[in-house]
Amino acid sequence: MKNSPLDLMLLAVVAGFLAVGGDIFACGDKLLIVGRGLRTNRALHRASILVYADPKGALPAALKEGHLRRDLERAGHRLRTATSREEFDAALGNGTYDLVLADLKSAPLLESEAKAAPSKPTILPTLYNPSEAELAAASRQYTCVLKSPGDQKDYMTVINEAMAERARLAPAKSR
Repeated sequence: MKNSPLDLMLLAVVAGFLAVGGDIFACGDKLLIVGRGLRTNRALHRASILVYADPKGALPAALKEGHLRRDLERAGHRLRTATSREEFDAALGNGTYDLVLADLKSAPLLESEAKAAPSKPTILPTLYNPSEAELAAASRQYTCVLKSPGDQKDYMTVINEAMAERARLAPAKSR
């Protein structure tokens, strides 16, 4: 069995570590041993997100089974969930949100309310296990679409794009 160069390098580092009693690394070097850098999956733009998880829709499954909630919270986004139209209306009227996650079917129904809210959040339609045709149709209708399940980096890319689009469309503040 032939060892790869990475295996040989790791073996040399471990041998050197043992030979000098474990003090061959400087402060912080322990995080970068053999190409294993410390990664953070923090969001570029931390968003305040209102999630309209209608129990009849697919979004509750995306939040739980697709790990969407866990991934968004780990990235530093603040989430609040509404499971009924009444909860959604109350949250929208009382809170400040950047984005609203909603099923593709619910998104058009929520747009007018979102535009009328004080914080004017951007609707971000969310699809769970979509077909190629569903994803293509949603992408034609909306600038940004969130697809679950997906990688955390994919979620962060879409949310960062939605936040950038939101900032671009925001009216210029008067001086």
